[in-house]
Amino acid sequence: MKTAIKVILILISAFCILMNIGPVIVSGEKNIGIVVGLGLGAIFLIYALFFDKINHIIYLIWHALPGRILLIISAAIILICVTIGTYTLANVMRYSRQTDKRTEYIIVLGCQVNGTSPGRYLRARINKAYEYLEANPQSKAVLSGGQGRGEDISEGQCMFNSLTSMGIDASRLIIEDKSTSTIENFENTVKNLKNKGTDIDEITIVTNDFHEYRASRVAQRNGITAYPYPAKTPWNGYLPFAVREVFAIGYQIYLGRNNLRN
Repeated sequence: MKTAIKVILILISAFCILMNIGPVIVSGEKNIGIVVGLGLGAIFLIYALFFDKINHIIYLIWHALPGRILLIISAAIILICVTIGTYTLANVMRYSRQTDKRTEYIIVLGCQVNGTSPGRYLRARINKAYEYLEANPQSKAVLSGGQGRGEDISEGQCMFNSLTSMGIDASRLIIEDKSTSTIENFENTVKNLKNKGTDIDEITIVTNDFHEYRASRVAQRNGITAYPYPAKTPWNGYLPFAVREVFAIGYQIYLGRNNLRN
């Protein structure tokens, strides 16, 4: 039984490392989701390698009253965090699926621009927006994203340049180039459309699949019903970004904090 448990722990460790190392190798990505995933992989591996010693330490702590109280409190906190995290992650995964609903306006959320060229994830969003606009010639797109560090032009302008070069008529595209966060994406979009005499109560969101749930919740806070039209993330990149979203959702949606870029 002990050997079986160790093997399971090693397999879990390998899974955590495999699912989180991809973005680091491919694009040098670093985020809290990757740190958590690799950290869990290391913890499971260490537990498997020092299984008896760690269990002995836990045994000694448990048999001292202060240690028992500490372990119970720690377990309760971990259980609460895991429950909230699992619920949030389930919603992230649920909103990663594309719906068939079509709307007059779509919003394409900005992402990293390398100089004047779209980064890997922004390119995926641009391609998805092009697909939608080609299939729905009556729809218009708000291209939302300001200019960040290392970007020579705004994300909105970069999307505009790309989509017009792909053949989308400029009259169907609205640039919103002041936003620095998902919350500002929607607040500024609503303001811009109202200034043009347009009120909307529904919109299609084009962003990466892992980002759709948080974006939809922010849209709801602005009185807009949102429908996901996600750009798919490679299988070995989805999980760390989805885990990152759990923390971002907790910070922006559950705690109502606004000072988070993207």
